[in-house]
Amino acid sequence: MKHFIFLGIFSFTILVQAQRSDFSTIDFQNADEIARRYKGEDLSNLPILSLQLTAQLKTDVERFRVIYKWVCENIKGNYHLTTESSYKQRKLRNDSIALFRWHHSFKKEVFTKLLQEKETLCTGYTYLIKEMSNLAGLECEIINGFTEGYHLKKSGKEVPNHSWNAIKLNGKWYLCDATWSSGIIDMNGYNFIFQYDDSFFLMEPSNFAKSHTPIEEKWTLLEAN
Repeated sequence: MKHFIFLGIFSFTILVQAQRSDFSTIDFQNADEIARRYKGEDLSNLPILSLQLTAQLKTDVERFRVIYKWVCENIKGNYHLTTESSYKQRKLRNDSIALFRWHHSFKKEVFTKLLQEKETLCTGYTYLIKEMSNLAGLECEIINGFTEGYHLKKSGKEVPNHSWNAIKLNGKWYLCDATWSSGIIDMNGYNFIFQYDDSFFLMEPSNFAKSHTPIEEKWTLLEAN
């Protein structure tokens, strides 16, 4: 990640490689236990939920961990929303007006299902991670881009097929993907199975880049060679 500091007419570029190993001394058991304690809570009052999850934790990384773990263990992926989104974006990619109108109405459907049924696709996961992190006083961003096997065409007409989060901890940005951490879809019945995958929590940028390509290159968080 590049940080630009301007002093008069001089500029300095600081390159920082954020790694999961930065927190090797942190024990996440307490944060994970708190996440389990509030399992099943609804989303009617995010400020209260965020406070309940984070109030007893001392470090920012633990506060983020409990939010991330709670979201991954309480929000289901929805197969039908995911396939509808993929189909429509491909179908309407050459008609920006139609795509905008569809996206506007689809977003309402996504958030209604998220709040009422706690089911969603990547849009809902990233929204919750960002919103709850911000409520806990953490700086968090939603990153849009492409996943493995689905890359931006030279024509520029492909639209992003995925989103994930970047979280700022101790002055560094880290990457995570709650959608991919939360579980899998059973293709026999198209049901979601919670199956937490910790590897996408603060994954090292070099590994994250193997499967995720952000629209803005700066969000790869890779060091310049």
